[in-house]
Amino acid sequence: MCAWLRIAATVMICAAPNLASAHHSYAMFDRSRTSTAGGVVAKVEWSNPHVFVWVYVPKTGGGYSLYAFESDAVTRLTHLGWSATSLSAGDKVTIDYNPLRDGRPGGKLISAKLPGGQTLVTTNDGAAPPGARP
Repeated sequence: MCAWLRIAATVMICAAPNLASAHHSYAMFDRSRTSTAGGVVAKVEWSNPHVFVWVYVPKTGGGYSLYAFESDAVTRLTHLGWSATSLSAGDKVTIDYNPLRDGRPGGKLISAKLPGGQTLVTTNDGAAPPGARP
């Protein structure tokens, strides 16, 4: 085998684990349960491979917990009516989500009800929440 083929094969073999871990399953979320959390958007990370939304959710008795909500890729959300400016830090939102199995605050984002009453969804499977954009 010529040297450049050996180099290419070595690079591919070394890169394979990184490529395989570039996308993960949603097994860490309890997809059989849906929870709702209301709060104030702390941060939105509008980037691939998954959009993340962090929300300060009030605790019973005072204070806040920071919830991390994972969503789909930018292109998928764009097709469902989202944009990079759909949510901004400081917005009051209500999030429907599949909670994390390990009990940490956050989960798989299903929909976000925006301050003006509009609801954006992360899937077009099944019935969308009232007022959701297709």
